[in-house]
Amino acid sequence: MSTPRPKLFRDPVHDVIAWRKDDPCEKAILRLIDTPEMQRLRRIRQLGLTSFVYHGAEHSRFVHSMGVTAFARRMYDQLRPIGPWEQRLLVLASALCHDLGHGPFSHVTERITGLHHERVTEALLASPECGVHRVLASIDPQLPERVAAFAHGQGGGPLRHIVASQLDADRFDYILRDGHATGVKIGVFDVERILSMLEEHDGTLAVSHRAIEAVEGYLLARFHMYKQVYLHKATRAAERMLEAAMRRARVLALDGATGAWMPDGPLGRIVLGELSDPTDVARVDDTDVWHALRRWTEARDAELAELADGLVNRRLFKTVLLEDGESGETLLAEVRHAAAARGLDPETMVLIDSSEDTPYKPYVPGAAAEDDAIRLALQDGRIVPIEAISDVVRLLGQLRYSVRRLVAPARVLEQAARRQPALL
Repeated sequence: MSTPRPKLFRDPVHDVIAWRKDDPCEKAILRLIDTPEMQRLRRIRQLGLTSFVYHGAEHSRFVHSMGVTAFARRMYDQLRPIGPWEQRLLVLASALCHDLGHGPFSHVTERITGLHHERVTEALLASPECGVHRVLASIDPQLPERVAAFAHGQGGGPLRHIVASQLDADRFDYILRDGHATGVKIGVFDVERILSMLEEHDGTLAVSHRAIEAVEGYLLARFHMYKQVYLHKATRAAERMLEAAMRRARVLALDGATGAWMPDGPLGRIVLGELSDPTDVARVDDTDVWHALRRWTEARDAELAELADGLVNRRLFKTVLLEDGESGETLLAEVRHAAAARGLDPETMVLIDSSEDTPYKPYVPGAAAEDDAIRLALQDGRIVPIEAISDVVRLLGQLRYSVRRLVAPARVLEQAARRQPALL
């Protein structure tokens, strides 16, 4: 009997991702890929509104999840080349499902609902109505719960670091994929060197000291991707505008105002703050929100219409740095005054964006995440945190990129500047 041909997926980062139909682990992965919950991720952009800045950033959470699983397979096979297929499936299924709970525009939905995507993922995997749950439970009734825990770094020993750590398959894929999609070359690093140098020592995942430069390059790439892409001021302004539009629609609906169309179903419950079932988040996608925004461009409420039109037609609010202390508070008060003078609600039209990132979290003995540190396997057999050897990583562990910006319509900022030129 001939061996069935593998299922092939073309990928811009991995070239070809092939899944064998005669392998019980990979056959299960193919079944998971075909579930409605995984297919929904095709309609969730990986980088949300970043395409307003980098127009190539149109890729989805689905293609990212496929890439994470491909990296997880390579990492597992490097560490456990003859490991049991059930253990391999736990790792690969956790990698594939790690982003199931992301809602439309990902982190914007989290801020509106107060629900982290990990909580939604757990609820999905626990639900018998979920296709992913049914596939996993058909293999082992305990597998959905184990995948939910493993995907978020709980249980499974050192192998969990493949899916959730500071040197995991998730970060490998999103840095390379997002760099490719945006054209930002700083996102390139020597992933092949890192993968080939992964080792396991006494229950600890480590990388050989011979790959130290490659790991340094990886951490630097991630740091610069955050500064140039993930925390870009225009993208962050668009995110704050989307939040403001959804909150404005909520206020209008709760006040009984007319002229502001409201979505029904799960998105309506999200906007109104009436979410009781976390899996509601996984019943909507980006297209639902874009439909609502297009309807809101015609709202009689001028502020909701301006916010929606600004997103639909890329007329974004402007940003200025907001320093800590008295000068920042004086600027904020002046811009709010300018908005009010124009008949605008400062709570809706004058927004604050705070963002920060730490390139590397050093090893801290006794801390809850102490085993999350990147470890090096030295030539003499010792296993040490990478910052004990690398000056570059030690410095990255001391850095904290933090910025606070004020986001408002250009006309409001210009009016504030006319009154107080020294502030802007």
